[in-house]
Amino acid sequence: MGVALSERTQKIKNFALQEAGFDLVGITRATLPDCHENALKSWIENGYAGSMDYMKRDPERRARPERTLASARSVIVLAVNYFHPEDPRPDGSPVGKITKYAYGADYHKLIEKKLKKLSSYVFAAGGPDTGVKSYVDTGPMLERAFAQRAGLGFFGKNTNVITRNFGSWVFLACLITNLELEEDVPHAGSCGACRICLDACPTGALLGNYTLDATRCISYLTIESKDPVPEPLRPGVGEWAFGCDICQDVCPYNFRAKTTQHEELYPLKKAGTWIDLNNVEILPGSPLKRAKKLKRMQT
Repeated sequence: MGVALSERTQKIKNFALQEAGFDLVGITRATLPDCHENALKSWIENGYAGSMDYMKRDPERRARPERTLASARSVIVLAVNYFHPEDPRPDGSPVGKITKYAYGADYHKLIEKKLKKLSSYVFAAGGPDTGVKSYVDTGPMLERAFAQRAGLGFFGKNTNVITRNFGSWVFLACLITNLELEEDVPHAGSCGACRICLDACPTGALLGNYTLDATRCISYLTIESKDPVPEPLRPGVGEWAFGCDICQDVCPYNFRAKTTQHEELYPLKKAGTWIDLNNVEILPGSPLKRAKKLKRMQT
C-alpha cells in the first residue's frame, strides 16, 4: 500500500508540474493546527480586515476543508511564479504604478484552466468515488497556511509566503481531495532578525508580528476600499494606483527573482507596469477591473 500511495502521489505531482503547468506543488493533510484559525479570528476582531466582509464570513471554514468537501483528506497546494521586471517610468502625462501581479491578464483565468486540468487527472487517478474541489484565492481557504504545511515556503514578516525558488512572487492555489496522498514536510524557514520590509512600508501596515493591518495597506487602499485614501496615508501611497510591491521589492529573498514563463502575465498583454491617469483604459480580462477608483476615472 505504501508503494502504491507513493507512486500515485508522485504521478499527481509530476502531472501538476509537467502537464498542468504549475511551477511548484506540495501536499499536506486537510487539517491545520488551531493556531491558524485562531489567528484569523483575532485578525478580524482587531478590525484589520477593514471593509473586506468576505473575510469575516465563516472564518472556521477557511481552516477546515472538510466543510467544503466532506471526507477531505489531502490538500494539493500549487504555485505559479508571476514575477516580471518593471518597465521604466514613462515621461509626460501623470502615471500611476501597477503592482506586478496585475501587469498582464487576470491570473484567476490562467490558474483555473490549470486547476481544471489537474482536477480531471486526480479524479481519473482515484476513480468514481474521488472528490475534488479547487480554489485559486476566491474560496474559503487559508492558502498560505496550507502552503507552509505543504513545504512550499515559509511565512515572511510581510505576511507573504516566501518560496525557495521564486521568493514571494507566486500565486497560490489549492485542490482539496478525499484521496489519501503522501504529505510533504512543512517548510521550516524564517526571516530571522531581518526587518527590512517592516521599515520600508510607508504606511505602517506591517505590525512586526507577522500581522498586516489591511486598513493601512496600499493594496487595500487602492483596490479593496471604496473610500478615499485617508489624508494621513496619502503621502505613503505616492504613485501607486493599483496595489503595492514595496514589501516584496525590498525582501532579500526576492533579489534573484526569475521572470515568469507564463506569457499571459507579461505586461504587454494587458495593463503594463504604469497606467496613464489622464486616459485610464481598463482592458477586458485585466485584474484592474477590481479597482472601483480606477473605473470611475475611465474615459
